[in-house]
Amino acid sequence: MISLPLTLSLLALLFTYLIISHTSCYLRLAHIPGPPAAKITTLWLAYHQSTGSLARHLSCLSKRYGPLYRIAPDWVITSDPAAIRQVWSARGPWYRGEWYDMFRFDQPVRTILSERDNYRHAALKAKLLPGYSGKDVDNLHEVVDRRVGDFVRLIEREYLCDAEKGVYRPMDLAEKSQFMTQDVISELAIGQCFECLNNDRDTYGQMTEVTGSLPLIVTLAIIPWTLGLLQNPVVRALLPQEKLEGVMRQQELAKTQAAERYGEKKVVKRDMLGSFVKHGLEHTNAWLETFGQIGAGSDTTATAIRMTMFYLMSSPGSYQRLRDEIDTAIREGSVSDPITEKEAKRLPYLQAVMKEGMRLCPPVMGVLPRICDTEQIVCGFRIPPGTNVCWDAISIFRNKETFGADADVFRPERWLMVEDVEKRKNMEFVQGLVFGTSGRFECLGKAIALLELNKVFVEVSTPCGAKKSFVLADSTLSSS
Repeated sequence: MISLPLTLSLLALLFTYLIISHTSCYLRLAHIPGPPAAKITTLWLAYHQSTGSLARHLSCLSKRYGPLYRIAPDWVITSDPAAIRQVWSARGPWYRGEWYDMFRFDQPVRTILSERDNYRHAALKAKLLPGYSGKDVDNLHEVVDRRVGDFVRLIEREYLCDAEKGVYRPMDLAEKSQFMTQDVISELAIGQCFECLNNDRDTYGQMTEVTGSLPLIVTLAIIPWTLGLLQNPVVRALLPQEKLEGVMRQQELAKTQAAERYGEKKVVKRDMLGSFVKHGLEHTNAWLETFGQIGAGSDTTATAIRMTMFYLMSSPGSYQRLRDEIDTAIREGSVSDPITEKEAKRLPYLQAVMKEGMRLCPPVMGVLPRICDTEQIVCGFRIPPGTNVCWDAISIFRNKETFGADADVFRPERWLMVEDVEKRKNMEFVQGLVFGTSGRFECLGKAIALLELNKVFVEVSTPCGAKKSFVLADSTLSSS
């Protein structure tokens, strides 16, 4: 039995250790400004993350503290696009922080989302890139055309409004846009469309589950050791398993599809999974990458679609100009039915709308921390080794020096009126951070996402008879 004096001594040592470690942690970044509470505890950051308003809160704080400030004992954040260019450099010394472990959670191996080592990440990306680029995938454009067509037909079949008859059918644009992106990525990934649009439902039931659990996971990622706690068998047994049934069903589908591609009687298909196998991806990696891409690849693209549509519906002048450009192209016969990506890229206002929508509401606004093992200088501040350096997405994409005094306003015209070559080049670079920097950290799904965006806005807003004239402006604004 431990004596009382020994117990008190151990407690005193523990208390002393905690005081010294917290003081040391505080002092190493004491020269960097920030909210007082954030300097002494990570709970400040975790709390604001849990409320779902962290990105906008950080945007306000950047106005108070400047281009770089402290958001946790070992975390700083920057709103300077040049600093992000430095930290995200393809050949720089920075690598992913522990925050990315949330993408691994209980998986046996790391994937492209969770791999933190730069060299292993590059090797893995090389095996995945041919599939994501569409090089090894049959009928890439045709698949997207079919699913965008299903999206339009769903609107016409179930949600088309008739103002003259007083018929209004509200539609959840957030949900339907993800139905479309799920159908696209599932057919491209495994050659099996989920048919969410044709059934007008979340086929596997995982969208709601992920939406409901993601805020908790992202919050716990701020305090990495808590993710390990959730993997404890005792703790996991206490969690409501029914909340993850849809995710588990989709995971089993990925496992089954991958199993068919290996072994003596392996199935060979020219889809993304087939490309992964062709380029030497191990069996476990293959099904994990497939499982991850269906979730991550659909949600981010759907966010870009729904938010750009929201801005269009909220800006009648911008919407009308887009419609005029599309109508003119149709009259002149310069677009096909359905429109091709090449034709869409020749519509300057459409391209401006896409850039502006993703600039104002980037699909990914997580803190995305990077770490360096050596001391660095960022925004004029000394950054000690092991410090998480994050980005303030909203402040970066609404930087007034880059985008003008009205950077908070949806105005696609800004992309068409820049005569200064260097200014335009800088605008393009900063807006391009939506997909990460080129090279090491660029989003693998960029090509597929842009293909979907180039088609969906034209097809959804193209008149059908006398009734369909972007009726979404009436039917979805309240539910966007």
